Amino acid sequence: MILFRVLRPYVGTLLLSAALAAAVACGGGSDDLPESASEAEAPAQSDEPSGVQAAPGQSSESSELQVALATSDLSVGLNRFVFGVIDRESGPLRGSEIQIETYYLTPEGADGPRETRSAVWREWPVGPGGVYTAELTFDEPGDWGVGLAIAKPDGTVRGASTRVQVKDLSAAPAIGSTIPRSVNKTSNDVAALDELTTDLDPDPDLYALTIAEAVDDPKPLVVVFATPAYCQTATCGPQVDVVKGLKTENEGKVNFIHIEVYDNPLEIQGDLSRGRISPTFTEWNLPSEPWTFIVDEDGVLRAKFEGFATSEELEEALAAVLP
Repeated sequence: MILFRVLRPYVGTLLLSAALAAAVACGGGSDDLPESASEAEAPAQSDEPSGVQAAPGQSSESSELQVALATSDLSVGLNRFVFGVIDRESGPLRGSEIQIETYYLTPEGADGPRETRSAVWREWPVGPGGVYTAELTFDEPGDWGVGLAIAKPDGTVRGASTRVQVKDLSAAPAIGSTIPRSVNKTSNDVAALDELTTDLDPDPDLYALTIAEAVDDPKPLVVVFATPAYCQTATCGPQVDVVKGLKTENEGKVNFIHIEVYDNPLEIQGDLSRGRISPTFTEWNLPSEPWTFIVDEDGVLRAKFEGFATSEELEEALAAVLP
């Protein structure tokens, strides 16, 4: 079992791991955990708007904590796992120190922990909000349990757990695959940029190239799929702004493209029933919005981000593909 280095003074490592294993196996809350892991409980929730889906979560509930997943496309291999933790009495937990353990769920019980990672708190640029992220690797498809050990300011630890479904293949393009050579509409195809985007302050450079043209250009590529005006999570506009800032910092070294989720933004007029999903969005088989992709100079996908990704996350991924 793992050593929770920062948590070790407060709970027994073996007891906490056993408690989390029991919780994720049962998909349950505090009643599933032994008293020796004093404050361990469990978790979560989802969202399904009209039109394009925001990332739905899978969940289990407890009397005190909820784990709200912001990841909808988990598959075998490396995944960016995104979640929030909500205390039913005090609200969202922000900036907490969280350790994660993963367990493969079998008919005989929870097998693991298979992996242990620390979560990183990611502050959103709008409002007093954010999410936790961790890089998790799942080595086989099926049901998995994710256990959380959450350090409180007074030094005690609470536990939470949730179950997730891991697919053999992701819906969105897979890391290491060659991206679709999409021929999206560009500024050459329209009279004005508001026919291409709902961004109120668009950067023309983000609409100058097709993805196919960018793949043929020997530079890395950043592609963001987002609908600033109609985003179900209110993070599309901030995500496009982050990408615009990244473009300014990498002028001439990287190509940047924004694909609007809706193909006819001017016709919607606030009524999404009029909206037509972009053929490029459909071609990339995206289950939610926003998404951001980092592509190397050979057109191979090297990183992908479902939901809002901070500038720090994108900068780190982009640095890995720059010469």
